[in-house]
Amino acid sequence: ARSGCALYAHHAWRKVPKAAAPDAAATVDAPPTTLGVGVEGGFEAEDAKYDVEKVRSVAAVVDGAPKLIALPNPAVPDFAVALVDAALDQEASDAATDRAWALADEEVKESKHARDLPQLSPEAGGRAAPLDPDPATWRCEASGDAENLWLNLSTGFIGGGRDQAAWGGPKGSNGALQHFEATGKKYPLVVKLGTISAAGAELYSYAPDEDGPVSDPKLNEHLRFWGINALASEKTEKTTAELEVDANAKFEWSAIAEAGAKLVPLAGAGLQGLVNLGNSCYMNSVAHLLASVPEIGRRYHGLLDDATAVGGAARSLVESAPTLADCHLAQTARLVSALRSKRYAKPADALIDPALAVADRPTLPAEIATQDAAATVAPRRFRTLFGRGHAEFSTPRQQDAAEYLLHVLDALARAERVALEPGGRLATAADAADAEAPRGPVEYGPYDVMRTKPTEKLFAFQLEEKILCGQSGAARYKPATQLMLELGIPSDLVPTPDDAAESEAKRLKLDDGSEKPKPRVGLEQCLAAWAAEETIDFTSSATGLKGVAAKTQRLKTCPRYLLLKINRYYISKTWEPKKLDVLVDVPTTLDLSSLKAGPRPAGEQLLPDDAPAPAAAAAAFKPDEGILAQLLGMGFDENGCKRACRATQNAGAEAAMEWVFGHMGDPDFATPYVDEPAGGAAAPSEGPDPDKVAGLAALGFTARQAEGALKACGGDAERAADWIFSRLDDLDGAVDAVLNEAPAGGSAGGDASTDFDDGDPTYELKGLVSHIGSNTGCGHYVAHLRDKEGNFVIFDDEKVARSEKPPLQLGYVYLYARK
Repeated sequence: ARSGCALYAHHAWRKVPKAAAPDAAATVDAPPTTLGVGVEGGFEAEDAKYDVEKVRSVAAVVDGAPKLIALPNPAVPDFAVALVDAALDQEASDAATDRAWALADEEVKESKHARDLPQLSPEAGGRAAPLDPDPATWRCEASGDAENLWLNLSTGFIGGGRDQAAWGGPKGSNGALQHFEATGKKYPLVVKLGTISAAGAELYSYAPDEDGPVSDPKLNEHLRFWGINALASEKTEKTTAELEVDANAKFEWSAIAEAGAKLVPLAGAGLQGLVNLGNSCYMNSVAHLLASVPEIGRRYHGLLDDATAVGGAARSLVESAPTLADCHLAQTARLVSALRSKRYAKPADALIDPALAVADRPTLPAEIATQDAAATVAPRRFRTLFGRGHAEFSTPRQQDAAEYLLHVLDALARAERVALEPGGRLATAADAADAEAPRGPVEYGPYDVMRTKPTEKLFAFQLEEKILCGQSGAARYKPATQLMLELGIPSDLVPTPDDAAESEAKRLKLDDGSEKPKPRVGLEQCLAAWAAEETIDFTSSATGLKGVAAKTQRLKTCPRYLLLKINRYYISKTWEPKKLDVLVDVPTTLDLSSLKAGPRPAGEQLLPDDAPAPAAAAAAFKPDEGILAQLLGMGFDENGCKRACRATQNAGAEAAMEWVFGHMGDPDFATPYVDEPAGGAAAPSEGPDPDKVAGLAALGFTARQAEGALKACGGDAERAADWIFSRLDDLDGAVDAVLNEAPAGGSAGGDASTDFDDGDPTYELKGLVSHIGSNTGCGHYVAHLRDKEGNFVIFDDEKVARSEKPPLQLGYVYLYARK
């Protein structure tokens, strides 16, 4: 009705349960070979249980009412049929791929060292004789191990692979890697001997610019050089990927996705699944988590959840959008309203008890398939808009759900700034929500407290960092605003596998063959480690001398909703992102009273502010040569490596490497690096650098906008440009906020905690997002949320069901609500 269009393409899908195949009994228990859903060798998708009958029609709107004309129909011109087919064929193609995902989405590339691979004679340092044709005689030449053996294709050396016992794989001596390093890192290609067959083998390249699985088009020829006939060989060991699938299928997949359990499907308000758009489970899980918050539901949907109509607030935001596809508020309203209302909820007739035999399962009535309630929710526009302009979230790759959650809150905060003003769109939407007949109060606290504040304030809290000088005894207090409390796993309780003293401690099997229990820590231990006192190097502003100081952190305020992230991930010594295999006991009721910042001691002396160094005396920053050499040795661009050293202030190779991983996609990563004063180019005290203002103004911005950006970014022109482009939706408002803010006070400055929704530090667990996979850049995300009765519900893309065993010990991001 709003568009004024009279003709629409209409596609009705009717799901019919498949009859049991004659060979179903033989295939039902076939183990997965790929970590994925709906792909060959992966776990079965929900849609695989049904056949879909499709009917295409033209919907003609006559006097405001739609009339369906089924196709083919002689009364409909051929060109109209062609238009309908073109539109719906594209949609069907998207939908078919949307529902499938796999953990490994990158094909193995051919090694650049394979085609011209040197193979050494005995005189040049190669193996003295071909390998014995009996594989039972093969041993690691460094340790004598008989499993997990890798053959160096250049030298013929047999060495053990990396130790994989930490996640259920075979032990390894690292002999193959040590041999590569001992021979000057000149011969990087190795093949896993137990995987060789006529179909191929698993190859790995230790070369710093590859360092991963590769392929070799001349593999048979290279193996023949060492006396191995690949065509006559049989595979006797699993590949690394297959071992990882086994480990995940046995534990993580079963525990987090509750695979194998006969879960009861659910439908109704707040129980709507989301289509996986191809590696979009991170977005789906975040959307479910945010939509479960009552205040967000009220702001972006309305008060009536138990209704099929679009909520009053959502309708107001959608109808007032200048351009629907480019409006963050409207796209958020569409998604939140779809998830909280019953508009797209499956009717009871569509739910199938998994315990029923196929022959006893009901068929979805044809009339239901034409209703909104039978539709699926595929948030393509939401994903496109919130990913626009972002180096990672604009791609179809898997992403970190925690980072995406913070990104969405930040994007919403910028879009909400003007809309929250009196007479703004959010204020109007709130009035529209109030006009609806409420059926119950907001669950946690009065909504009016947050009515004029951005959504991120529901989660925002203030930290207080205290530095106690070891020389003078004086203290400095530094406030910081956070949206998520990040906790690490105490390394003294659960060391990372690379730091373990003995590889035997990493084995998952006990001597009697039983499973060794996984490492386990309590959340209270993680909180204690976060709050523990840390000794740091410190130059005292009171004495001017270098020494040490004690640093502690506490919660200055406690938010209405607490987002808590468990950092289970780390960078290994081989610079690979890995996941720490540990269980964390998380309570359903959490008391943070011990972490609240108390009153400051009476008579406590405060450290004076650091005196700024004269600009003329500031020396140009010099990257640490040792750190730079390590980064360059891994094949990264020299300019990007220098930027990493500068950004981390030469803090160490690991910190610089993390910066490189996070900024490799930056447009200026490899541009020529220019030395600037240490710590970044600071703006003179009398105002921003005129040359930098002129440079930004040359991009089409006003001098005031350039000055505000430079002030917000400490005078750094590159960061100022990024700051401007990320705030184009309300640039003048952002500039006003920076230029009109009060000057920063000293250590004894005023308390800004009144801007936070502070309250009682006792919380109740409302939900969690869990991750399946070896690191956050791959894998699958699942959300578990509590309903009004306190029962957990699993949201696994389109699957919504009553949770039997919520994986509380395996969560990545937890959502707590203040009691």
